[in-house]
Amino acid sequence: MLRHSWWLVGVFVVLLLAWVQPRSLQRLDLMAYDLLLPRQELLAHPPVVVAIDDASLAALGRWPWPRAVHADMINRLREAGASAIAMGILFSEPDTEHPDSDAALAEAIKRHGHVVLALAPSQLAGGGIGPQPLLPALGAGPTTSSLGHVDVEIDADGASRSLFLHAGNGDAVWPALALAVQQASAISAPAAATNAPTTWVRSQEALLPRVPDLTTISFVAALRNPHLLAQVRDRVVFIGLTASGLGGELVTPLAGAQSTMPSVVFHAKAYAALESHALIQRASLAASIAFALLMLISLAAWPRQHGRYNLLACSLLLLPLLASAITLRAAQLWLPPAVALCALAAGLAVWIAGLLRSANRRQQRARQHAQATLQALDEAVLIIDARDGSVRFSNPAALLLAGGQPLQGQPLLSSYPLTQDSQSHLQQALLACLETRQRVHVPQLLSLHAADGMRTLRARAIPLSSPDGQLDGAVLVFSDVTEAVASARELDYAASHDVLTGLPNRSALHERLAQALSRAQRSGANTALLFLDLDRFKHVNDSLGHSTGDQVLKILAQRLLAVCRDTDTVARWGGDEFVILLEDVDGHEGAASAAAKVLAALTRDIELGADFNDIRLPSSGSVGVVLAPQDGSDPDDLLSKADMAMYRAKEQPRASFQFWSNDMNSRMHNRLALEIDLRRGLRDGLFVLHYQPQFALDNRQLVGMEALMRWQRTPEQLVMPSDFIGVAEESDLIVDLGAWAILQAARQVAQWLRAGLPAVPVAVNLSARQCMNRDIVQVVRLALVETGIPPHLLRLEITETTAMANVDQVISLLQEIHALGVSMAVDDFGTGYSSLSHLKRFPIDELKIDSSFVMDLATDKGDAAIVRATIALAHGLGMKVVAEGVETEEQSRLLTAVRCDIAQGYWFGHPQPPQIATDLLANK
Repeated sequence: MLRHSWWLVGVFVVLLLAWVQPRSLQRLDLMAYDLLLPRQELLAHPPVVVAIDDASLAALGRWPWPRAVHADMINRLREAGASAIAMGILFSEPDTEHPDSDAALAEAIKRHGHVVLALAPSQLAGGGIGPQPLLPALGAGPTTSSLGHVDVEIDADGASRSLFLHAGNGDAVWPALALAVQQASAISAPAAATNAPTTWVRSQEALLPRVPDLTTISFVAALRNPHLLAQVRDRVVFIGLTASGLGGELVTPLAGAQSTMPSVVFHAKAYAALESHALIQRASLAASIAFALLMLISLAAWPRQHGRYNLLACSLLLLPLLASAITLRAAQLWLPPAVALCALAAGLAVWIAGLLRSANRRQQRARQHAQATLQALDEAVLIIDARDGSVRFSNPAALLLAGGQPLQGQPLLSSYPLTQDSQSHLQQALLACLETRQRVHVPQLLSLHAADGMRTLRARAIPLSSPDGQLDGAVLVFSDVTEAVASARELDYAASHDVLTGLPNRSALHERLAQALSRAQRSGANTALLFLDLDRFKHVNDSLGHSTGDQVLKILAQRLLAVCRDTDTVARWGGDEFVILLEDVDGHEGAASAAAKVLAALTRDIELGADFNDIRLPSSGSVGVVLAPQDGSDPDDLLSKADMAMYRAKEQPRASFQFWSNDMNSRMHNRLALEIDLRRGLRDGLFVLHYQPQFALDNRQLVGMEALMRWQRTPEQLVMPSDFIGVAEESDLIVDLGAWAILQAARQVAQWLRAGLPAVPVAVNLSARQCMNRDIVQVVRLALVETGIPPHLLRLEITETTAMANVDQVISLLQEIHALGVSMAVDDFGTGYSSLSHLKRFPIDELKIDSSFVMDLATDKGDAAIVRATIALAHGLGMKVVAEGVETEEQSRLLTAVRCDIAQGYWFGHPQPPQIATDLLANK
């Protein structure tokens, strides 16, 4: 009866699954589609993607950019000969911060003539669809450019494989972005209506084939290197976001191993498939049901024969996949195979049920043997004859471990490829099992010579009795634990070693240090600890990326291993810090010699390979040294002292090493206390700004002020910057202090303006740390927005040394600040060895002559010559000159004679609190 009811079962399964459409079945169809998906070759002129990637955001600022940036790119693409441009970016609101940018973008679109802008369905606050889609708006109203929707279908597994060629509110009037580019369709946005439909309608779904990777050009690279755009001639260009963290990625199996793909790349590949006529249609529900029934009929055509031939009917389960694959490749039609496969499986299950009933009638002895072997279904199983020790039965797993050689009838110990020691352990366990008739576990791990190398096995022996109760033999079960043992070793290695460099980590270092100290105590030898820290490593991470920083750490780790002995331990402490443990050291001289070698290794330039554009980086470091037992015998104490010694070494002007001494402990405590007080002072508002006036030398009029920071540590103690700026720089607190100073100075200028006083520009000093942190641009922008002061009343000063430390980065930073309308000055000019070729590139309004040249201006001819040359240089570059440290009338007179513009110093006025500075402005 069961054999003849398979047809009804199959039809019932088809109809049930077609009606219910369970998500698990949908996911199975999607997996099959991903498996069978064909690969489409690219056209002769495939589209090109201009990617707004992480590098572009780092170079051009935070997203979103002013529309003028996009206009510039469209103009460049037009000049390069791009046939069409698809903007995968939603411009749904006018650019209120840069109104002219909208006009520039609209004009660029108009000039090109074939630019398609993106639109998408709008979302209401409650989660519904808005009455109008998110249409591009450039300035006064919506654009009349070509439009294409970027709505992408998300399948049951959360991935995207398809899109709808048309979609829209109430009516699918908008073509997809790829289709709009192909058709050059120009559909204008309809006027907004209060009763517009709030249903997003989509039609003509199309599945995408696998499309090879497209040519991708970084946005910023295209702007800076126009020759890259030679690739876009006569091609369609898609512009969109690929940077991480901005929500521009789709989960799609079309991305391959990466699992995600930027949406702009998805639409570009959709265009390539559309141009190649390679889009795939999804079959309707009726076609899917017909397909499943057709597959079910194939079971009826299978010959009705008994025996193993019937079991081959299971191969029909591959038929739905095969048919789906054929229609997918030949007709570009996707017929989901899961329903057909389930129907066939249900029919086969009913059909084969009768065969399973007959299998239960086997002989009693065969059933007992089967029960014993089923205990280790996925393990190698051997049945050993108790009389001669030969192999009576072996399962496929056992044969696989034996390299495929026949085992039946062969002596176990001579035929199974165990090592000699393993054979001995196994023989003892087998004899014990047969003698005691009890299960015996081999306590040792066994080793076996396999085709893919040495395998590790765990074995157990189980006694086997005949139907009459006599000892018949033993069942040997081998569990392959090679991967488990390897994983345990890897876990043990990972627990004690750094993942990046492969060096021992803190845990392993503590263990080895304790062992080394114990050995040194017994032998009376010396042990040294070297604590290493790289200089300016944070700058490498910030400017070149963490992948570059990781490569630097790997190279330095190998250098340290190369200069150390095999008996030494080189460990990574964390970040850019390393610790070297040296045993049996010849006192201070031996430790100093080792530290010198380490410093030499650290100070060699680092050459990165082609993967990092063959960058050559300068390198240096600082080393702290302690000796045991002279400096202590506790591991944690020695590490702490080595750390303190390293920080003392960092204070030296050049890379060096420093031995620990007793005075370091108290000094580090004082420094920590000062840092804590500084943070508390910033939190409690204990910092103030004093203002030193600047006067024009030609008419002695007040023309500016410089804001100088003071710390009111106690009501009676006003701390000068020289006493706390160094600690603030080391702890990175200088970034927060600098941001506070900029905002406070802007607020003071705003207060003067509200009081009706003739406010003058106020200068605020920028530290080197702030110049390495691009957030300073946002700090200045927020200060201007909050206070509303004219930008020219705020001036920022950087030292010449800071400006020359990283010229390209500083120029880029100053240009962004200067673009806000804030003026810039170079402080301490003459002390930093400026390159004139670099100086003329800086957006600088003033040069400030360092006070060291003004001090002896009347008596030192060299200083006088430097001052004259600096003034001539500045005037030639269109800059004003400010002389610092003017303390006498004679200095003032000489500076006036050489046409210096402005002066500040004690002769003109000391730095004063805001109240006195306010009085000075009132009397101006």
